[in-house]
Amino acid sequence: MDKNKEDSVRALMEVMFNIQTKSSRFMRLLTHDQDISENLVLLLLKLKLFEFLTITEISDQFLLTPGAATNMCDKLEQLNLIERIRLKEDRRVVRVTLTKKGQKKVDEIFFGFSVEQLETITSTLSEINHLFEKIEETI
Repeated sequence: MDKNKEDSVRALMEVMFNIQTKSSRFMRLLTHDQDISENLVLLLLKLKLFEFLTITEISDQFLLTPGAATNMCDKLEQLNLIERIRLKEDRRVVRVTLTKKGQKKVDEIFFGFSVEQLETITSTLSEINHLFEKIEETI
């Protein structure tokens, strides 16, 4: 590999690791006083957004095996933060949804932020999301 390309690759790797580090710090900021892991918090947030998900959808969105997704749900169910609901039309289909306690837990995560802070964070993360979409278009 020539020197210019090697320097470009090195710079890219450094930026990627910096983004990952900052993203992890942000998640720790959101979850620092929570008694569950960051991934479990993310699942609660997903359930708040989508109202319910199936185990297959959870495994797809978190890039997990269905068994690992079931394990995540088991932990949250033991804490009474989610519940599994079987559809009457097809008892094989199980939807995972937040309980009232789970809804409250999600609300607590964002309680300490002002509306202005939430709007600034949303705007900034939207810009980052847009930039990542531009990167995907170039690859």
